[in-house]
Amino acid sequence: MKKIEQKIAALEAQLAREKSRLSKEKRAIETGQKVILGGMLISMARKDPQARAWVIRQIRAQVTREIDLKRLQPLLEELEGLGQGQGAIPGGNGADRAQEGA
Repeated sequence: MKKIEQKIAALEAQLAREKSRLSKEKRAIETGQKVILGGMLISMARKDPQARAWVIRQIRAQVTREIDLKRLQPLLEELEGLGQGQGAIPGGNGADRAQEGA
C-alpha cells in the first residue's frame, strides 16, 4: 500500500511541476504579446493624430496607479507635444508663417 501512495505522491508532484511550467510559458507568451501590442500602439500614436488622441484619453482614463502614471509620463508628454506641434514650425510661434506668406 505504501508503494502505491508513494507513486501517487510522485505523480502529483510531477503534475504540479508541469502545471507550473505551462503557467510560466503562458505568462511569457502573454508578456510578449503585450510588448508587441504596446509598441504598435505607441508607433501608431506617434504617426496618427486620431490614434494619438485615443491613446492619450485611454491613459488618462485607465491608468490609475501612481507608479504607472510616472512611468508613462514621458510618453504622455511626447504625445501631447506632437499634437500641439502639428503644422507648426519647430521653435516658431506662428508669426514666422505669417511673414513667409507676406
